[in-house]
Amino acid sequence: MRIKLNNRDGASLYLYRNDEAEPIESNIYEWELIVDSKHKYVLEFCRVIGQYQVENDTVNWDVIEAIDPSGGPMLSLGDEFENKYKIVKINSAKSIWLSERNND
Repeated sequence: MRIKLNNRDGASLYLYRNDEAEPIESNIYEWELIVDSKHKYVLEFCRVIGQYQVENDTVNWDVIEAIDPSGGPMLSLGDEFENKYKIVKINSAKSIWLSERNND
């Protein structure tokens, strides 16, 4: 499953979830931010916004509140997509948890 995201740099950027993925919790799934091979820099120059601690020159994130890939879009906790999905946790660009509404 994919959710297409608009990127000002012209990258093909989307959130991806394996259709056979098991939920982390009820209606919460792990998604990954994917970019086409010509625009890898979009994620290499991704800004991370949140609270962190530095120990021995290593950054340890307590809470990631948002990530902002080069050219956008900024993805923040609470953002919604397609009136069905909502960001509930950001671990990294490779691990974003979305809750899925049941529209029944």
